[in-house]
Amino acid sequence: MLRLILYILAGVTSALLGWNLGQGMMYFLKALEPLPYIGWLSQIRQWEEVVIFPFVTVSLAAGMVLNEIFVSNPTRPKLNLKIALIPLLYALGIGLSIGLIIGGFLQLLPIADTMRRIIGWFSIGAIVGLVEGITWRFHSLEAGDSKRQRDRQLISLGAASLAGFLAALLFEQIRKGFQPIPPWFRILEDPFGFAVLGTFLGLVFTLTTSPSYMVALRAGKGFEFKDRARDIIDTTWLQNLPPSALISQKSVRSLSFVSEPSAEKIEEGLSIQLPEGLPVRIGGVEKKQMPNNQIVGSDIYLPSIAPHIADIVVSKRETKLIPNPKNYEKIEINGRLLDSPREIILKHNTLIAFYTDEQDQDNPNYPKLYRFVYYNRFLDPQN
Repeated sequence: MLRLILYILAGVTSALLGWNLGQGMMYFLKALEPLPYIGWLSQIRQWEEVVIFPFVTVSLAAGMVLNEIFVSNPTRPKLNLKIALIPLLYALGIGLSIGLIIGGFLQLLPIADTMRRIIGWFSIGAIVGLVEGITWRFHSLEAGDSKRQRDRQLISLGAASLAGFLAALLFEQIRKGFQPIPPWFRILEDPFGFAVLGTFLGLVFTLTTSPSYMVALRAGKGFEFKDRARDIIDTTWLQNLPPSALISQKSVRSLSFVSEPSAEKIEEGLSIQLPEGLPVRIGGVEKKQMPNNQIVGSDIYLPSIAPHIADIVVSKRETKLIPNPKNYEKIEINGRLLDSPREIILKHNTLIAFYTDEQDQDNPNYPKLYRFVYYNRFLDPQN
């Protein structure tokens, strides 16, 4: 419910902000009339759609993109503003340019105001949906999958276009209920109409941008990149690097990262998508193919841990961590070591740590560990 309210508020606020900015530009152009050389610019205000549409389109596109970023990651406002820079530039460029074109086109068409409004709001919705779909890849983990990105663009474009069309139809029905239209309604007609448009866009984006319920493990501590200065002439250290943690792409449990489907090396911040139904084995034996073509080893290979420390099984209703009874004491859930090999039902944001018998290089008093965060829905931007 809170998500719905935030999206509707973002839509209404953005639409009204765009309309008010457009009105401000109309007053500014009117003020140019007495000037001798640039007074001709004031004539543009007679083409109302050319002035209003670009402002409303830019404001709605920017507002919906910003709202999605901040709702997805409400605890990190500074990072959100950094991530939002490129999407906002897209919203400004696409919204302004196409908004001007659509506004001019509608002004030239010899059609009734009703049809002009329907075409115009449909176009505004399409532009906002286009911007939302294009900019999604700048702040989403899932955008690394090209198919997901294409689907998102098509869904955003189609849903927002339909929202603009339906908003226009509803508004026309409201206007017909006031025939003849009273003077007070004429004063409120435009802001009320754009508020209806913003409401419909907020409603559809609540649905189309809802969190993905893809199940994944996000790599954290233990997978950091170690930047150790070396003499560029001495390359022998490359031969002594510790083995890398890997995911298996060699079996029916073939795994992949959400944002980098072709990668195998586990690095901090990457999320491993977990398949449904098949157990995913976690252990310290790297996957390999035997002479009889049988594939053995760990689906998630973590160097220096027990050969088999646990399995993860994903079903439609829940995800379970099943510890190996011989090694359950090496597993930590939300900061607490397990005291029995019982199955653990994982919930969103559960912290899972697997301990090794090695010392941590950065803190020799503690054993090295590998930590994951379990997700059953994605909310955070990728950076």
